[in-house]
Amino acid sequence: MLSDVTTPHDLDDRLRAELAALGAPEKRRDLGERLPDGGPLTGAQALALFDAQVTSRLLDLAGQWLHGFGEGYHTIESAGHEGNAAVAAALRPTDPALLHHRSGAFYCLRAAQAAGAFPTAPPTRSCGTPHR
Repeated sequence: MLSDVTTPHDLDDRLRAELAALGAPEKRRDLGERLPDGGPLTGAQALALFDAQVTSRLLDLAGQWLHGFGEGYHTIESAGHEGNAAVAAALRPTDPALLHHRSGAFYCLRAAQAAGAFPTAPPTRSCGTPHR
């Protein structure tokens, strides 16, 4: 029965294998351009959001690992709340935030904003402005 349990190490190995299998795209997009779906995010901002979400998950796993050795005590995870990174991205780093204890992704993105590591969006085009 225990042999059927997926460990955090197994998940990490599977994620790495799946990402490696994706391969490189034929043509890389400029990360400073907006995403092709017409949304407001640039590629760099989307990557920063994903980074905050993954960092939050990895912090959860590290906390569980430490707890397994009796070194940690807080085992409430942020899993399932990764979308909070988008809330942080929509706010200024100086805006107040009353957060839930599962807001790890929000904290991770806010830290990136405070450090100046969250990319700014290019200015929006007004009607009639030619696309460059």
